[in-house]
Amino acid sequence: MDKINKKNLIVTGIPRSGTTLTTALIDSLSNSVCLSEPAWQCGIFKKAENIKKVVQQLEEDFLKTRKKIIKQKPIEDRRHEGGVPLTNYIKYSDNGETQKNKHIRSFILDVDNENFLLGMKHNAHYTSILPQLAESDFFSVLAIIRHPIPTILSWQKVNFPISKGRLPGAEYCWPEIKKISSSNDPLLVKQVKIYDLFCERYLSLEDKILLLKYEAILESPAILEKLTSKAYKREIDVANRNKNSHYNFEMSEEIKKYINRYAPHALTLYSLDDY
Repeated sequence: MDKINKKNLIVTGIPRSGTTLTTALIDSLSNSVCLSEPAWQCGIFKKAENIKKVVQQLEEDFLKTRKKIIKQKPIEDRRHEGGVPLTNYIKYSDNGETQKNKHIRSFILDVDNENFLLGMKHNAHYTSILPQLAESDFFSVLAIIRHPIPTILSWQKVNFPISKGRLPGAEYCWPEIKKISSSNDPLLVKQVKIYDLFCERYLSLEDKILLLKYEAILESPAILEKLTSKAYKREIDVANRNKNSHYNFEMSEEIKKYINRYAPHALTLYSLDDY
């Protein structure tokens, strides 16, 4: 897949890899809306009879949401009060403590016409059924990855399930994730294995999805204009968080050791020499 060529877009990626920033950038394109982790979709996965049914329900939900936006009905999303999407869920205090920036409100979202690009972002949920989503004629799929060391370092700072070696949203439809989470491996080993499982999945679907590095977006945010053939209507602050001062970079060597041991797919995508 060379471009985002369908008007319904799945945005996914490794947790804390820049998918929230990517969602904000897509939402800032002309005649485009991109929603960040629509909470109502989580129930589709919890009640899943089978993956085929989940994909069908997601397609129906995209159609329903599209109609609501066209009819100017309010949509729940994570945005600032003025309607500008968040670029990062995490706030850092002066002492390095983190707080999740929820900001879930209802908004009227403006589009130019009914053929607007509608994207929605979920990390664990969508990736758990990505092979089936990639086969759908309904969706284009964009997956975001980020260098493993700053990604895993960020997992140590956030109060998310991944900081404890779990991704509950993926466990309904992805047995391999559940197997890692329930193992007796040390926490850091679990996290490295989870990171690599995401990489393995994306690499296996590389001919059917768009796989994009966070670092490439930082270098040239215009890459999303090229992929969608749309121009930005709003400026979004793009900040590099790979060198975040709140990360404990003293853990880098230990993470490298486990990546070399347990993450062969990550090593095909990134060099560890950068950290």
